[in-house]
Amino acid sequence: MKEISYDDFRNAFGVSDKRAPLYGQINLTYKCHFNCIHCYCAGQPKEELKPLFWKEIIDQVRGLGGIEITFTGGDPLLYQGFLEVYRYAREKGFLVNIFTSGFNINEEVLECLEKNPPLNIEITLNSLNKDNYERITRRENSFDTVIRNIHEIKRRSLPLVLKCNGLKENKDEIINIKRFTEKLLGKGKFKFDSFIFPGLNGAEEPKRHRLEPEDIIKIESSDSDMRAQRQEEFRHRQIWFNPEGLYHCNSWFDHYFINPQGILQFCYLTKECSTDLRKEAFKDGFDRFAEILKLKYKTDSKCIGCRSKEHCHKCPARSLLETGEAESPVEYYCRLAEARRD
Repeated sequence: MKEISYDDFRNAFGVSDKRAPLYGQINLTYKCHFNCIHCYCAGQPKEELKPLFWKEIIDQVRGLGGIEITFTGGDPLLYQGFLEVYRYAREKGFLVNIFTSGFNINEEVLECLEKNPPLNIEITLNSLNKDNYERITRRENSFDTVIRNIHEIKRRSLPLVLKCNGLKENKDEIINIKRFTEKLLGKGKFKFDSFIFPGLNGAEEPKRHRLEPEDIIKIESSDSDMRAQRQEEFRHRQIWFNPEGLYHCNSWFDHYFINPQGILQFCYLTKECSTDLRKEAFKDGFDRFAEILKLKYKTDSKCIGCRSKEHCHKCPARSLLETGEAESPVEYYCRLAEARRD
């Protein structure tokens, strides 16, 4: 039997014309040990749902063909029933990713993950300098703990990816963090995220820390892997519907997001076409995502005929967060698109 990589296996589903909730993010909690300067979910409600609720959702998704789940937060390891829900998802056959700060990894968690390995553990590492790292996390003595846990995960041969957000505070370190990751874990184990969003509660503070477009281009242009990663992202921006529609992403087709209050969304940045899973079945909510195809521009927004549209990361959800209007251009994304086009 021919072996293929998981990325090739995953991409094979992308050519299907049949909708299914193949890939999902489940945000178990907004709780986190850190209070990062750039966090978009700071100030969100801390109420959580019981493990039984998530097990029922996992069953529903599996019945519809789901194959991959990412547990995220906040920090999902702070969810009281995390290991119970994680084990259940693995028992049901899901490939599972864990997005974590790396701070709250103890022996019980490590032993569970050794017995039931995840697809990936992804830890955010925004600086290799202790003082700078802790200025970003706003948690004293967090750096040493996270670095120790990274090495322990590596020692136990668990699959690990290190991620880095692009911030004014670490722009001169990003390439070095990538090199550190490659030396520790090998190629292909580093991710760079250049996007910093306003808070879901409207907070402006995160925006003050994001990189200028020129800095993003300079960083990505300095590394062939990062250039290739960005090109691949644009290559996959397939439009499944009328290009005159308001939404141009295809997340609604095979992705989903569920917040800690059980609200099903096609995108974590917007509750457009969302469903309360405490009241309705997952399938009904997933089917509702297709309603975004009907949404059209109601204004003569400059975005409609923009010459940089194909290079732009702006979407209605991001516009709503930035400006309060889904159809409005966002000056920051305009500048970034122009820089990418040039």
